[in-house]
Amino acid sequence: MAVHGAELPPYRALLVVDIRDFSGIPGVHHAKITDLVPVVLNTVFERCGLDKYWNSRLFGFSTGDGYVVGLHTGVLPRLLNPFLRVLQSELAYRAEVAADPVPLHMRVTVHVGPVTDSGQELASDGSGVARVEAHRLLDATPVRDLLTRSGPSTHVAAIVSGRAYHDAVASGYANEPADLYVQVPVKVKTYSDLAYLRVPVPTGDLLGRGFLPPAEPEAATAVEPAAGTTTNTAQHVHGKVVQAGRDVAQTHNNNYTFHQAENVNTGSGDQINGVRDHRGPR
Repeated sequence: MAVHGAELPPYRALLVVDIRDFSGIPGVHHAKITDLVPVVLNTVFERCGLDKYWNSRLFGFSTGDGYVVGLHTGVLPRLLNPFLRVLQSELAYRAEVAADPVPLHMRVTVHVGPVTDSGQELASDGSGVARVEAHRLLDATPVRDLLTRSGPSTHVAAIVSGRAYHDAVASGYANEPADLYVQVPVKVKTYSDLAYLRVPVPTGDLLGRGFLPPAEPEAATAVEPAAGTTTNTAQHVHGKVVQAGRDVAQTHNNNYTFHQAENVNTGSGDQINGVRDHRGPR
């Protein structure tokens, strides 16, 4: 009897947001901020002229410090342009005039892939590897680092999956320059991808050093001499000493020779700075 494969769930555009440093906000404000996130998203969709997509969203769940939304894939390019810019504008506006407990700064993931969608608002809707990937992207160090290194005027830092970038940006559907996005390797647990960073209003260290996290300094490695060889330094030389970027040896007729090496320690007595194949005074 033939074994048939399972039916693939429909492809959906996935938008996931969360609030930076939610755990650092006093607990008395948590419930208000949790309720506020979908209100902000609704407002931004309306400002973008995309309210029909928000009103027909296929699923939407609070994550406590954020929200995940499943939408028809046709809206994918518009989740990048104009959504990210308008979200930045809305949060900046609220920071000035709204009575929010704290100014809101959001990390955003935009992804696309197959997830379950019953149309009956089941708790299991939105299940699938693509949903897991979207949350992995949101937790990735590069996008967290963006808000850490930016000033308070940067309210939005986004990370876009490779699939969403190629479908919406590289294809031209998002109608904005590809060089607004910075490619970055991402690895979170077992998930890895080449994703893309987007910051509508970069500030602070992002302006001076760019979007990529600073590279970790490499530890200095000591150079060990090859087995059976002897490394001479100026401490091995008697009398006049030659200082150079090589090891030094003294011959019987007071000539000085050099052997390729990295460092030289200078000894006591006269010192002569030389170059390769230099000979001492006769």
